[in-house]
Amino acid sequence: MIPYEFSAERFSRWMAYVLRHNPDRYGLQPDRHGFVDYEAFLQIAARRYPGLGAEQLRELIESGGTARFEVAGGRLRARYGHSIPVEPAGPPVEPPPALYHGIDADRAEPLLSEGLAPADRRMLHLSATVDEALAIARRKTERPAVLRVDAQAAHRAGIAFHHEGAVYLADRIPPIFLRLEPLPVSISPAPPSEPN
Repeated sequence: MIPYEFSAERFSRWMAYVLRHNPDRYGLQPDRHGFVDYEAFLQIAARRYPGLGAEQLRELIESGGTARFEVAGGRLRARYGHSIPVEPAGPPVEPPPALYHGIDADRAEPLLSEGLAPADRRMLHLSATVDEALAIARRKTERPAVLRVDAQAAHRAGIAFHHEGAVYLADRIPPIFLRLEPLPVSISPAPPSEPN
């Protein structure tokens, strides 16, 4: 049995860290898509979280709700968010007409002129809805803004999109496919204050 101190949220964060950023530290050898051996991960997890069994691990993965992890054929991977070199597991997909990226409002102007590129990840993460992108931005800033990506036009121009769980992934989005999404006044960032 998992001890009462066990926190599913803390475990999920640790699992994401291991699979996305540092599998080597734990002796795991990911393939080119980021899959590691499920049983090897379970052994490592059980050492860190005594009492964790295969069924509990599977339940934790499936109950996450965001489809951040995938189990296939005795292998386990994080679907997105890697800082280690991985390739998307499937072929490119046709994206919806628009995708969204949440940012700090202060970064809007530079991004609209330079384009979007991944900062600390291997691929750029794009949301399917304005609300999802806004929620992501709010976790990082008090002044959120959302960039709209003309995903269909970008796709026609040869930019590859991959769909992983709740997010779409791309290598880079040139500025020609970006515009600032208007937000309701109640959540728009406040204008900069005037100096006294």
